[in-house]
Amino acid sequence: MPYLTESAAIYSIITKFTSYKVLWLDTEVANWDTPTPRLSLIQALADPTDFTGDSAYILDVLDKPELVNYFVNQIMVNPNIEKVFHNASFDVQYLGGKERVKNVTCTYQMVKKLAKKSRRNPLQVSNKKLKTLAVELCHFSNVDEGQQTSNWGRRPLSDRQLQYAKMDTVYLAHVHHHLLALSNGYKPVPDESALGLTTVNQDTSFSVTKVRVAFECPRLFYLAHRFGGKTMFLPADRFTKIGTPFHKLANEFINIAKREAEFRSLFEPPAEQLNVEAIASEMQQLFYNQTFFPYLQTAIQEDSSQAVALYQTWHGLTKLIRHWTELLVKNRRYCNAEAVIHSTLIAQELKLEHTFTLPDGSQQRLGGKLDSLVFDYEQRRLCVVEFKTYDPVDPSAQLAQVALYSYLLWEMKKVPVDSAVYCVLPEFKEYHYSWEQLENTVHQLTPYKMQQMRQWLTWEPPHP
Repeated sequence: MPYLTESAAIYSIITKFTSYKVLWLDTEVANWDTPTPRLSLIQALADPTDFTGDSAYILDVLDKPELVNYFVNQIMVNPNIEKVFHNASFDVQYLGGKERVKNVTCTYQMVKKLAKKSRRNPLQVSNKKLKTLAVELCHFSNVDEGQQTSNWGRRPLSDRQLQYAKMDTVYLAHVHHHLLALSNGYKPVPDESALGLTTVNQDTSFSVTKVRVAFECPRLFYLAHRFGGKTMFLPADRFTKIGTPFHKLANEFINIAKREAEFRSLFEPPAEQLNVEAIASEMQQLFYNQTFFPYLQTAIQEDSSQAVALYQTWHGLTKLIRHWTELLVKNRRYCNAEAVIHSTLIAQELKLEHTFTLPDGSQQRLGGKLDSLVFDYEQRRLCVVEFKTYDPVDPSAQLAQVALYSYLLWEMKKVPVDSAVYCVLPEFKEYHYSWEQLENTVHQLTPYKMQQMRQWLTWEPPHP
């Protein structure tokens, strides 16, 4: 949560804000109920996945009209930036006035529209206050309302005031997302983690992997489902037993990169000064020293024959880290160094589940565990990622697998989710598919494919 008080820093971040497509904004006003109100703070958030306020900016503009004017001229009158407020009419009067501002969205007005009794299913909330909506719609807890009437004209501001100020933008972003979903006819899933992802523990009737196998070879799907056994066969010259350590180490890289300050510090320089190759090399070296080398030493002590396979594993990991670095550097333009790793490498090994209605009216559960979930700020899009430690013979089957993960995640969040397959060996290849590419193809075919799979499983060999 950068709290900016110096004019130079505030000018700089306002200029940076001009590159965003959407900003969630709030203000705090001193003496608002007197004839001489004074704008105290402007709060801004550009990361809709932030649950803690770490990515929020607080601009101290008390008695600094030149900074307010710059914000108005760069942001408020810019029609290319959507500005989201709650009860926008209050904030806008201090930020240029309703006659000047462009492209403003008001969540208070959205709630009023959704709560109209004339609607078929009107929104039911206790009141239209932002904090109430954050609790009742988005299931936030420990929401502080006590600072709203505190003294915003006094300096220094207390830690509690700053916490209150930054969280207002967080509540706003998530309430806005929820209201958008309701406006489009969807019922959002309650948020339970940084992205509101829920997990399942029970086995499902079909796994995403089984659907992939069914696309590749119906006979192999049938035999594996009925009798078990392998569903993937690699040429003899390919290294085996790489997949498990690769997935384990890729997950550990995400964990350590989020946990250790040495990784975050690599992104502290201004975004335009970051060098992908240099940062990738630094992160590879840090990860090698802290994680991979100890893992290698332990593994070869137990079985020296693993050395060659683990060399290949490291080769694949370096390619993956290089690719992630490129995305992190790109995203650094949209968020600060503290937040970029957490908000880019969202999660790993997420379990997802959905029950489909098939064309014949029957129900079929489908579940699976995706390898990784990343966020691209430039595209404002989540992307599910599947790791492959080999170059697949049939990329279309891999497309079906990763597309199903995107569909399962969409069913939870009701937001478009892209898909990607990272083939890390022998050379790094990325197969990327946008939500728009998948929506009218794989996603529509899936219920028919699963119905067909069920029909295949009813087959019995003829009796002699």
